[in-house]
Amino acid sequence: MKTALGMIVRSLDSETELMGFVDNAEKYGQKIDCVIVAYTHQHDRQIELNISRKIPFFAVDIKNPQYCKEQMQRRGIPESVMKVLLECPVDTKRGLVPYGFNRMMVVMDAILRGVDTLFFVDSDVYARVLKKNFEGQIIEEEVDFFGAHFEHLNSGSEVTTGEYSGYNILPPAKFDGMGDFLTGVQKPEMLEYWQTSETHRCLVVQPDDIIAKPCKKILGGNMAIKLSTFQKLPPFFSSHYTLDGELFLCRGEDTVLGMEIAQGGIACTDIGINPLHDTYRLYPKEPDLKNDESIQERFYYACTGWVGRNPFFNYVLGNDLKETREFQRPHLERGLRALADYTSNPRFNGVLRNFDTSWDNIDRYISEFDQATEAWRKFMEGVKE
Repeated sequence: MKTALGMIVRSLDSETELMGFVDNAEKYGQKIDCVIVAYTHQHDRQIELNISRKIPFFAVDIKNPQYCKEQMQRRGIPESVMKVLLECPVDTKRGLVPYGFNRMMVVMDAILRGVDTLFFVDSDVYARVLKKNFEGQIIEEEVDFFGAHFEHLNSGSEVTTGEYSGYNILPPAKFDGMGDFLTGVQKPEMLEYWQTSETHRCLVVQPDDIIAKPCKKILGGNMAIKLSTFQKLPPFFSSHYTLDGELFLCRGEDTVLGMEIAQGGIACTDIGINPLHDTYRLYPKEPDLKNDESIQERFYYACTGWVGRNPFFNYVLGNDLKETREFQRPHLERGLRALADYTSNPRFNGVLRNFDTSWDNIDRYISEFDQATEAWRKFMEGVKE
């Protein structure tokens, strides 16, 4: 079985994150055959050389995925399919690429290189967990990251995943409009958690008891997948929208794929290992939503990504789109007003326009997904022959 470690980055300007996982595999005696990284901006050749000294390394230039093009042409895959799958739908000079498109570049490169199992990690995830020691202090502890996934992949799971430890994307906060806000961004199940953040500070730690269980949710920054499974799946997918000349990325490419995995009866396991996700890239410092402008900026783009995701997400769920839009909008408006008051940052009020813009693009999202799914089906047929 050939295995690969995959990552998507804007710029390949640091080897720390990648080498942390490569070293982790070596430390615990786990076999990873190569690393595949998709990048959109800078590519430091010295970093590639440094990594290549330890493990075969393949860089995928989103603007020009030459290897994928050559291999697809060699297999006789139609130009129309290549156009959909390989031509980025946005101007890559901005440095932003839809998350689903980015992930699929790694998936395709892996399939064309004969990889059987692909591990995905994000550049802000680490092969260690946060846990409490006997004195109740929060400590970092390295874990056998790949071994935990392999254990279940070797026992019949086709997809393995897990939650994260570290600070939640919802930072500690307390304001009256939390319920409206979470309803507006379609995360109402997080209300009790967020309302009690004064107690737990939104810091998630690895449970003492590691319990693996079947699951229907995948997290793209902590997952492994047998690539043959894509014979039964659509591609990772997420879209984008533009407002006042600014490009915004929709979140949720792993959410939609997770739903398809569940509906397809594909064996998916939460391995119970929660690697550290440095959500705001400042751990161990606690994110301060009320006073820190950089945290507000990160949270603002999370909001624009959630409202970007939700129209297509509700389409996949089969919900009444008009009814859902009309229900969420007034909640979001009230929640954003409360959030803007809490943070003294009026920019959050503007997310309501992002909500409207994304919903106005729902027909395009659906069309893009249908095209991508059909092109993906033809690609998988072509590589199977």
